[in-house]
Amino acid sequence: MVDEAASHAKAARRPRRRKFYHMNVDYRAGKPGFRLANADTVERYLHGWRSDPYYAKLPERPRFLFDKKLGRPPRDLEGYVGHWLISDGMKAVLEEIDRDAFGFISCEVFLPDGAPGPHRWLCTAVAVLDALDEPASELRIVEEMEEKIYLLAGPVRLIFREDVVVTAHVFRMRFMEVTVICDQTMKDACRQAGLKGINFADVGKK
Repeated sequence: MVDEAASHAKAARRPRRRKFYHMNVDYRAGKPGFRLANADTVERYLHGWRSDPYYAKLPERPRFLFDKKLGRPPRDLEGYVGHWLISDGMKAVLEEIDRDAFGFISCEVFLPDGAPGPHRWLCTAVAVLDALDEPASELRIVEEMEEKIYLLAGPVRLIFREDVVVTAHVFRMRFMEVTVICDQTMKDACRQAGLKGINFADVGKK
């Protein structure tokens, strides 16, 4: 009985492991109604988040046309060539929870009649952590061109090292940098703010 009580007490003192999620655009709602009007001058700087993650090299501000003829109304989070197109409300949440984890640039938005549209930002997650606990996780790891690569297809369970993540709430995975991971704090903040267009997939489920 004493051993059982001691075991319960030890479990209560043990830090609870954080839950982590693959944070991405929810693509299930169909095509959003926007296009980049100055793609000829801007888009080549956007392909691949590492090309210019802080948008310092863009020759001009991105100009987006919002048009219902192109698709449904854009939500707080939409995707564009590997970047996120986000609302003011979503930017406020991202900065409140993990200010140093993102790069942003203010965009011009206009409607078909030339009137200003709802303000948007292009955004990308810039923090990269080698935080995966490989022995505790379930995934395929391969090497190509002497580079390790995580394969996230098939049965996958990802466990992250708290001693590496520390205070971060959002980060990209080293060896699978297209994948953005967030913790429960970020998910809860987005839900509480009522933000739309985000998909959170629990990466720790068996």
